[in-house]
Amino acid sequence: MKYHYKARNKSGKLFSGIVEAQKNDEVLKSLQKRGLIVVNIKEEEKKGISQKSIRIFPERVKGKELVFLFRQISSLFGAKVSLINSLTSVGKQTQNIFLRETILKIAEGIEGGMSFSEALSRHPKIFSIFIVNMVRTGEAVGNLDKVLSYLSDHIERNYKINAKIKGAMYYPAFILGAIGFVIVIMMIFLIPSISEMFDSFGAELPLPTKILLATSDFFVNYFYIFLIIVPILVLWVLKYLKTPKGFEIKSKVELKIPVLGTLFHNLYLARLSENLGTLIKGGIPLVESIDITKNVIGNKLYQEVLADAKESVKNGDTLFESFSKFEIIPATFSQMVDAGEKSGEVYKTLLHLSNFYNTEAENMVNNLMTLLEPVLIVIMGILVFFIALSVLLPIYSLMSAI
Repeated sequence: MKYHYKARNKSGKLFSGIVEAQKNDEVLKSLQKRGLIVVNIKEEEKKGISQKSIRIFPERVKGKELVFLFRQISSLFGAKVSLINSLTSVGKQTQNIFLRETILKIAEGIEGGMSFSEALSRHPKIFSIFIVNMVRTGEAVGNLDKVLSYLSDHIERNYKINAKIKGAMYYPAFILGAIGFVIVIMMIFLIPSISEMFDSFGAELPLPTKILLATSDFFVNYFYIFLIIVPILVLWVLKYLKTPKGFEIKSKVELKIPVLGTLFHNLYLARLSENLGTLIKGGIPLVESIDITKNVIGNKLYQEVLADAKESVKNGDTLFESFSKFEIIPATFSQMVDAGEKSGEVYKTLLHLSNFYNTEAENMVNNLMTLLEPVLIVIMGILVFFIALSVLLPIYSLMSAI
């Protein structure tokens, strides 16, 4: 439950805010521990159905919105604006209703006595364990302004590379979708009329024509199956991939796909090195940094590498010794980490590796786009040739017979 309070400090200044607690007494004790003299405590009235926010779309926050959030908070907090005022100001400017409400809840939580990291941890769907721990370290060390700056840069870099990869995938997906749509329309509306013409010939049809007509018949008679089964199948696959077994299968398959597998490797190596380097730079102990990175890496095989590294480091091994045992960690990566550990600046080496693998991933995306264009043209050419051949062969055979 939430309680609104009014209290005065020792100098008589009046404060107000909101505290989450199970009962009134807990609020009183919490405020008294902070040296405040309670003036009034009132339980927040529960909102009726008419007052609640009605959301048609799922509650989600885009990467771009998260970049904007931390960049703005970092700028305002760095300009000596209080954290609560920074959050309130950014929250009011946010278009996403779900994110706006979340930001204002965080501001209320801080005003009620929570730390920034604790308030963020109440919203794990938006703020990862990486973000929460970076903020917690900043609060403990007293350099929250620098940590917020690190975070805004880190989130922006991740957003840019992910946006570039998604953008590269949209073009071929759109082209293939358009081709599929045109073919389905042809199969349902155009080919049946041609089929009637071929039936009137009364002659044996060539194999390509038979295949085309059989495909058209299937679409005409069973198209409703696609409308029902395909969406159900897609939803089932998406749900299955969220299970431990599905996640493991996805992790193995994506690293073995020709060309794309190398791209995924580069992305995970960039994520591993950047997260680990940023956490170490922020002052988080190595073992804890490895554990946090393991939870945000996003691939089962790399999680296993980091889980083993965590135990190895606990037992006195170096990161180099831990990483060099695994084939998915390149020898160059391990050797660079070894050099960083020996020089005492491993976080700099990891951030350098992150830049290298991010650049490699970006170059691969650009090359992939260059390669995909001719491949799509060839696919379109083959489909057009097959359909033209299927239609023209019977006509040519009839003309030859005449």
